[in-house]
Amino acid sequence: KPAVQETVVAGPDGSLGNVFIQLQGTFPPAIVPTQSVNIDQRGCIYRPRVVGIQLGQPLQVLNSDPGLHNVHGVSAGRDEFNVGQPVAGIVNEFRLKEEGILRLQCDVHTWMVAFVGVVSHPYFAVTAAAGTFELRDVPAGTYTIQAWHELYGPLTSSVQVEAGAVAQVDFVYSGEERS
Repeated sequence: KPAVQETVVAGPDGSLGNVFIQLQGTFPPAIVPTQSVNIDQRGCIYRPRVVGIQLGQPLQVLNSDPGLHNVHGVSAGRDEFNVGQPVAGIVNEFRLKEEGILRLQCDVHTWMVAFVGVVSHPYFAVTAAAGTFELRDVPAGTYTIQAWHELYGPLTSSVQVEAGAVAQVDFVYSGEERS
């Protein structure tokens, strides 16, 4: 059965899923979650394709397929790794050390990719298929917020957060690929 790529997950209204959203800036130290972020290799696809994680939080990658996969973390920094997962049920855990977007790929099945947005604070999300996201408990202030998509690249906007209020941000991609 051919693998279905989720490079562009778009709704009928043009909404875009699998976009990594993060506030930019310096924030007070936050407790790092101890619960792992999980990615599964199932049906020769990484699921989910895009996740966010806080520095120091465990990332677990599981092979649910009966054959060989590997987890190759491609990074310009210190988070590069390449680990074989020859049989179903193998789980590898990683603790990422640098902020940025980490690309995961399987060198055995070259179409298999996933992306991990790594940040030092808890103010991040990945858009749902409907293009929606929510950042909770953001301190009041004015921030730069960034959206990143694997094909369309980064966009930034400014957002004013007021105590006890909901702020709304809309990002509009042109549909043109960025490098």
